[in-house]
Amino acid sequence: MKIRAPTVLGLSIGLPFTLYAWRLRTRAAQELLAAVGIAVGVALVFGVLVANTSIGESASGLVHQLVGSAQLQLASRSQDGFSQRVAERVQSLPGVLATSPLLRENVVIAGSHGSEPVQLIGVTDRQVSLNPQATRDLGSGATNLISGGIGLPSSVAESIGAKPDEKIIMRVDGKQQRVGVSVVLGSQTVGALASSPIAITLLGKAQQLTDQTGRVTNVLVEAEPGAEAKVAGELRQIAAGRLNVTSADNELRLLGTAAKPNQQSTTLFAAIAGMVGFLLALNAMLLTVPERRRLVAELRTFGYDPAQIALLLAVQALALGLVGSLMGIVLGDWLSHTLFGGVPNYLTDAFPIGQAQVITLPTVLIAVGSGVLAALLASVRPLLDLRAKYAVDMVMHQQGEAGQSIPRRAASALALTGVALILIVTLVAVAVPRLTIVGGVLLAVAAVCMLPLAYRTTLGALRPLCERSKGVISIAVVELEATATRSVALAAIAALAVYGSLAIGGARTDLIHGIETAVTQYESTADIWVTTGDNVFNTDNFRSDGIPADIARAPGIASVRVYRGGLLDVGERRIWVHAKPASDPALFASSQMLKGNYATATRLIRSGGWAAVSSEFASEHHLHVGSYFLLPTPSGAARLGLAAITTNSGWPAGAITLTSADYSKLWDTTDAAAFEVSLKPGISLAAGKRAVLAALGPSSGLSVQTFREREVQTDRSARQGLSSLGAISTLILITGALAVAASLGATIWQRRSRLAAMKTWGYDYLQLWRSILLESVILLVVGCVEGAILGLYGHALADRWLRLTTDFPAPFAISGSQVFLTLLLIVGIAMAVVAIPGFSAAQVPASASFQE
Repeated sequence: MKIRAPTVLGLSIGLPFTLYAWRLRTRAAQELLAAVGIAVGVALVFGVLVANTSIGESASGLVHQLVGSAQLQLASRSQDGFSQRVAERVQSLPGVLATSPLLRENVVIAGSHGSEPVQLIGVTDRQVSLNPQATRDLGSGATNLISGGIGLPSSVAESIGAKPDEKIIMRVDGKQQRVGVSVVLGSQTVGALASSPIAITLLGKAQQLTDQTGRVTNVLVEAEPGAEAKVAGELRQIAAGRLNVTSADNELRLLGTAAKPNQQSTTLFAAIAGMVGFLLALNAMLLTVPERRRLVAELRTFGYDPAQIALLLAVQALALGLVGSLMGIVLGDWLSHTLFGGVPNYLTDAFPIGQAQVITLPTVLIAVGSGVLAALLASVRPLLDLRAKYAVDMVMHQQGEAGQSIPRRAASALALTGVALILIVTLVAVAVPRLTIVGGVLLAVAAVCMLPLAYRTTLGALRPLCERSKGVISIAVVELEATATRSVALAAIAALAVYGSLAIGGARTDLIHGIETAVTQYESTADIWVTTGDNVFNTDNFRSDGIPADIARAPGIASVRVYRGGLLDVGERRIWVHAKPASDPALFASSQMLKGNYATATRLIRSGGWAAVSSEFASEHHLHVGSYFLLPTPSGAARLGLAAITTNSGWPAGAITLTSADYSKLWDTTDAAAFEVSLKPGISLAAGKRAVLAALGPSSGLSVQTFREREVQTDRSARQGLSSLGAISTLILITGALAVAASLGATIWQRRSRLAAMKTWGYDYLQLWRSILLESVILLVVGCVEGAILGLYGHALADRWLRLTTDFPAPFAISGSQVFLTLLLIVGIAMAVVAIPGFSAAQVPASASFQE
């Protein structure tokens, strides 16, 4: 008995794959280009999604492993912490099952390979009751910790070159000391802790190292089931308005707020990049549309019905989409580890975030789905030829190459759609700035929609030249008209590359310029800065007893001022509080002023009891200049007047400006975060720096930098935090240029038979080569000019969004050099690549035309 092969819609299951295998053999270059286009789009989406997801996932693993089953915590409002006896009071509260006091303080450790800032965490034996699984996982490491050493995660130990039973240097509280490493903790023992920038030890050892005897910064609390609310109320009584009572995992909410502006800006640009990548893939697929339309016509003449043809095209699109997406996942994984993988330094200064890359199933599905969707959408156009009113072989009778024409009506309709999208983007951005992310995506779509009409208009303007010249221009215009669909798809790739690069790169440049301006004004109030060295925001405090006087006695020193500051948890924000002395030339940067009068605000703040706050904080608390607000400080709620509203000064969660005297009173501390040193006239920065170093002595753990060196360090940190945006911009530009070049090269090579035929008409190879180059230039100019116009508009919208939504300083400015270099780069790369295959194709013998 003969077994029939299974069928779908009357077609054998193997037929779609047989036809696609035939297509791969005959049109391998086109399919490869389409797959590469899909891969680039998927890689951009996947790489950025993984980088953004990893920040939260890495911190989440550390926090949950640290807090275990605790639901609540008492948290200090300052680095000085509070008495450990408070933990004993908490343990005796009714409804409390277990408590665990912690001491957390930022330190710098150094080994044979270098130094790294980490958070020192001191735990007690009671941590076992809150997280017994983690303690069991420590194994012998727990015993070593109990013996009095410190444990380093394997990633940190490898970075600084530390090994068990060896000594390392720890800089803390302005001093340096040698500390023994008792154990290196790998992922097989401590899970998420292994990739976190921390050092862990027992509480007593941590108190000894930080000179915080009898003090802690947190008390984790596990309450009886159903008693959480009651215990929280009792904790608030103990806190007495001087400590924070929060959930045990509140660190994640604080990180979420601090990381939100970075993730919002990255998401905005990732959305633009993703849409550009998606459209790159779509346009790469459009290069195959003429061939697929001819295939549809041939299948219809062979008797296949529309459903069968749709199935065949869908299978081909799915296969191509999946292959391209898998290539993109591999490329995107590499991008997430290299270009997009670094956690911004400003976040690691405030949160112990590791560099581990976390890939989740939703991330993979979103990236693959975008690639498959691009392939399926590109298959829609050939399906339109299946409409009953169209002749079976209609595509074969169009002007130019079969399947290439773009009717004027269709071009005009698409252009009107593009204009409508631009108007919608403008209205949405003005009315609801937070939806600008959608606008950035729609502008990319508008760029593609407007190209067909721009293309036809350009050729129409060139046509009179063809009538007066039968040479290179005539050949180029005729060939471009004959290959309209393919040419528009190539021009669209160039337009998208320029649009994405200018929109993202321009906003990044403005953001860096805004931050650098603020940094210059902020750092230039002193000639020499004395700090802990690794924290650009100066939020790590140290005891200043006697140090200012020692520096002031050094030769060439005019004055020494004590700068104070730190991080303060207010609600779900970890605010940067910076406090310069009232005598300082500038308490905050004038370039960061948004609302208020700078001179009046400076006078009020210097008088005491007034502050300047960042815009997001002011909006959240419904504040305006001249109003008063309560700030939770270590000494209780302080009533302050609002003298000015500023940008966030580069710290994403928001900033507050006070005087050093107000900070000292409200935080009940004489500790310093930095010293501002002014030099006498005629003393060079180098000489002043040497004098300060000599005054501190060789055992000091403080860093001495000129304000120029400090500016460079802060600028480097700002650029590192925005490096992913620069990487996205550059990647879009280069891949776009290469995609155009590769597509042009492949299509030129496939036109050899037509070029051979043109030789029989009397054209020589130099004329044909010059016409090929001219075609390429026309395509690139049309695409690049439109992409540049919309890219600058996208740049302006992105700047406005950054200022209004994230509080970052981003003053809009058009950089003519950046626009010129962008256009030059994409045209230069494409033309350099096209010249070689174009020259080779132009030398095809005339006899080749008789072999087709």
